Amino acid sequence: MHEVSNHVSPSDDLTALLERLRLQPAGAASLSEVSQAHLDLLLARIASLTEALRDAQSDETSRLAARLLLADLAPVVARFRGGANDIAGALARAADGIRSGLQNIDPAGSS
Repeated sequence: MHEVSNHVSPSDDLTALLERLRLQPAGAASLSEVSQAHLDLLLARIASLTEALRDAQSDETSRLAARLLLADLAPVVARFRGGANDIAGALARAADGIRSGLQNIDPAGSS
């Protein structure tokens, strides 16, 4: 009697995982909309890969998925860091403006 193996190859596992994360066709959109859509895609893929790796056995598929996860995390972290730096710069300028304004106030209350 011939037995059929239920084992799926690592490339088939990875292909199935990536097919769940297919890109949507591009439409006319602004740069910020495209950037946000790309971020949303990365975050969805990060969530899916994280879930897939949560209870995965250590094999070639899980190693490839982990590499994809790290590759997807890098641009998300860079974008987060860039946004945090922008906010930090804006807050530093606001604090400087407040300090400058406070130094120009006459303590006696006269103008």
